[in-house]
Amino acid sequence: MRTRNVLRGVAATALTLSALGLGMGTANAAEKDGYLTDFEFGLFCQDNQENSVFDLFASDKNFGDDYFKGSRSCAGQMVNDNTRSYLNKSGCGYWVLTNINWQGNQGWIPDGYRGNASETFRNKISSALMGC
Repeated sequence: MRTRNVLRGVAATALTLSALGLGMGTANAAEKDGYLTDFEFGLFCQDNQENSVFDLFASDKNFGDDYFKGSRSCAGQMVNDNTRSYLNKSGCGYWVLTNINWQGNQGWIPDGYRGNASETFRNKISSALMGC
């Protein structure tokens, strides 16, 4: 009897966790897959959020090993020092920095903001730090 009750409890817990996981929707988005979804910060290789996107779900201290994905003209190009615009759908602000390891000039991109990089950051962003 005790074993049966324990198994029922385990089954109920598993069902609850499964239901919660299914309800998360785009929160389960995969970062760095070339698709910008809710809860991600996107860096684009062209102005006005055009062409390939590098999508982050968390901080990244070195873009030197990251590449744009997809079928657009920037696909396969390195992200480091190759960013012209951004769109922040993350729910948090992001610091963008001109050197790896969160060093160099820093700029704040608030949640919900979209825009083109200024001369200070245009094709010079090498890392990003989530601000929440």
